[in-house]
Amino acid sequence: MRRVKFQDLLRRSFMGYISIMIVAVLILMAGGMAINFATVVVGGCRESNQSLAGHLSAQYAAYETGLEELSNRPEIQNALLDRSGASRTAANQQLYQFVNAQEFKAYFVLLDEIGEPVCSNFNERNQESFTDAALISGMRERLDKSPGEPLCFICDVPLTSEQMCSYSFCRSIQGEDGRRIGYLFFNLRAESFHRQFRAVPQEVLLTDRYDNIVYTTMDLEDDPEDKLPPGKYALGMSSNGIQEISGEYYYIATSTVTPQGLRLYTLTSLAVHIQALWYGVFLFFLLLLILAAMVVLMTRAFARQNARELGELTRAVEELDKSSELYELSPQCSEESQRLYTQFRRITLHLRELIRYNSELQDRRRQMEIKQLEEQFNPHFVFNVMEMVRYQIPEDPEAASEMLMSFANLMRYSINYGHTKVSLETDVEYVNDYLLLQKVRYNNCLRYEFIIPDQLLECQVPKLLLQPVIENSIKHGYQQGKILEIVVQVERIGDDLRFVVRDNGKGIDADRLAAIRESFTMELNSEYIKHIGLYNIQKVVELMYGPDYGLTIESTPGQGTTVTLTMPYEVEMEAC
Repeated sequence: MRRVKFQDLLRRSFMGYISIMIVAVLILMAGGMAINFATVVVGGCRESNQSLAGHLSAQYAAYETGLEELSNRPEIQNALLDRSGASRTAANQQLYQFVNAQEFKAYFVLLDEIGEPVCSNFNERNQESFTDAALISGMRERLDKSPGEPLCFICDVPLTSEQMCSYSFCRSIQGEDGRRIGYLFFNLRAESFHRQFRAVPQEVLLTDRYDNIVYTTMDLEDDPEDKLPPGKYALGMSSNGIQEISGEYYYIATSTVTPQGLRLYTLTSLAVHIQALWYGVFLFFLLLLILAAMVVLMTRAFARQNARELGELTRAVEELDKSSELYELSPQCSEESQRLYTQFRRITLHLRELIRYNSELQDRRRQMEIKQLEEQFNPHFVFNVMEMVRYQIPEDPEAASEMLMSFANLMRYSINYGHTKVSLETDVEYVNDYLLLQKVRYNNCLRYEFIIPDQLLECQVPKLLLQPVIENSIKHGYQQGKILEIVVQVERIGDDLRFVVRDNGKGIDADRLAAIRESFTMELNSEYIKHIGLYNIQKVVELMYGPDYGLTIESTPGQGTTVTLTMPYEVEMEAC
């Protein structure tokens, strides 16, 4: 595969990073616009709709409840029956007190059974217009058919501008004998709707279920197709969304208020937002073009400068291969490049010396030490086993025969496995043979347990790794007349494998424990090395894996000893 030039690679990388930044800015810009639209337009429109809907629903319930309560009050009924001045004054006080307590103010009209006004806060002209209107006559007929039931309707009675009404509530009034004695009307003032609807920044449209306009703050044009009569406007929306009205787009939030099915629409004009969006897109792409031109020029200069410096380093390395003389980089190169080359030259020369004089010698010495340490297991272990068999033959020849069989398995293991490392499962099998030998020798005063997860049995470990540690526990931990318990636990901790051999023997005193730990740092021929088995294990692990691995010993006299061995976790000679 053809390799890319470093200068081209720098240029592509630089362009790639700049492109990512531009895309990120574009995403942030789009995200900001979306968040602004969701919070300011959608959220604000819905919040205003919910607020107005709550006010309308509360006022609807208040006027329905007020109609029922006032129709049954004696002051109202007395004013209809005796027509005296005092009765009318008492009724007026009740009605004024009620409408003044409401958020949406109303003009009230109390009519007798034949439709003549008894009490009202309309002026005289509007009283006459109201009582003579065909709409009111029709509502009285409907109330006669449904006595005691409240009715609501859009008030389009021709009234003077200062007392215009938008929506009305009415109810018939029955006397104590159940006979109809009059009618009570509450007509919500247009100025109350105006005051409430102008309190929100959106346009508002309120219609009944038949699309008749109750009140609106919009300047609605007539239906261009002349399909709807005056006073009607159908948005045709049952859920929130965007719709075009008279050539302009609005976000519309809608809700149904009151049991009569009034539809409340709050409309936010999108004209300003759309204009801002187009300006933002235009400005963004203009800046993008300018930035792209600048990036192209900057990328070429950046790549050329860095490629020239790398070329200087390459030539210096090539000269180093030919000669050991110090090569001076050109003054245009950075101080870091000169320092890097100087350090590289020093390391290269040092490595040449190491390879020339020490590499082969060190490898041979390391292999010889490992082989020597492994071979020391056999004579040391053979001597111990022969001693046990010699003591066992006079006492129990059959047990001595079993011991020899187990010993033969151990010797076969030592001879047949020529590799330095074996699987943990193999090493544990032959440690088990060794423990069987020891158990026969100590007349079942030895108990042992292996705690090894199955997934660790395939791990690679040095051959005869555990046997010297267990042998040391038996030899120095056994107490006459007591049962010696040995637990062998293996666990993986990160990239390391940890062996813990724990016994309940007599333990090791502090001075002797310190001497054992110190012996691990001595040479093999030192006269202070007494625990040859533990020493061998420590040195094998150090030579194979480095000084960070090996044995640690903790002991408490009278309670027992714990030997912990740490080494890298390996499977099939490959580190996991």
